[in-house]
Amino acid sequence: MTTPINPMTSLPNNQAGEVVKKAIAYVGGWDKWAAKTNFSFYKNITQLDSTGQEIRTTRQLHQYRLKPNFGARMSWEKEGKKYVIINNGTQAWKYEDGKELTDDKSKNEAWNSSFGSNYVISMPFKLTDPGVILTYDGIDTIEGNKIVHSLKVEYEKGAGSSGGYHTWWYYFDKETYDLVANYLDYGEGHSYTNYQTFTNIGGIRLHELRNSHAANAEKEVGRIKTIYANDEMQFDVPMAADLFEPIAQ
Repeated sequence: MTTPINPMTSLPNNQAGEVVKKAIAYVGGWDKWAAKTNFSFYKNITQLDSTGQEIRTTRQLHQYRLKPNFGARMSWEKEGKKYVIINNGTQAWKYEDGKELTDDKSKNEAWNSSFGSNYVISMPFKLTDPGVILTYDGIDTIEGNKIVHSLKVEYEKGAGSSGGYHTWWYYFDKETYDLVANYLDYGEGHSYTNYQTFTNIGGIRLHELRNSHAANAEKEVGRIKTIYANDEMQFDVPMAADLFEPIAQ
């Protein structure tokens, strides 16, 4: 049997690569992450208006197959309707009350949100993905007093679901290399996210609470727009074999 390639060995032998290695070591290490087969959690999404008042909260169940190949399933209710997004690693679908939504917006959401949510919850391990371009941007100070390593993250065109389109800056604590925040230029706008609380699940340090802020091209941070809170996080739970296959119509 072929031994899987450890992606840690492909990280660049420079300051950017060292930051990623130390960040991964801090949250539990690559071997513990690589041993996981699946992951599930509830994601509570609270949207706020310009005054900071809650508009709505949506609770989604996220289920991910990590090996032998990627699969994702997201399910939630909104305004009396039941929604499901399924991604089998090569195709993605969105359903409303069991019926497939075939418009372009729904197709794009199915693809981007399923990969995107997995990307966020899997940090910093995802910084070892093929096609990643890491640039060390030095020591920075964010939010007035947090001293961090600034890491610019780009992707080669064709890498992942948004290679060549999105540029991230990830900020890691100067001493511990814990994940503090990130800034995203997604081509049509910008956002800033800071990580508030973490917990240990199966030997892996995962974030529980993060706040997404408005931001601009100069990296100026504005109001909180969305609060994301994760709970009931579990690795390696029983999942049906057909969980990541399209729903029969």
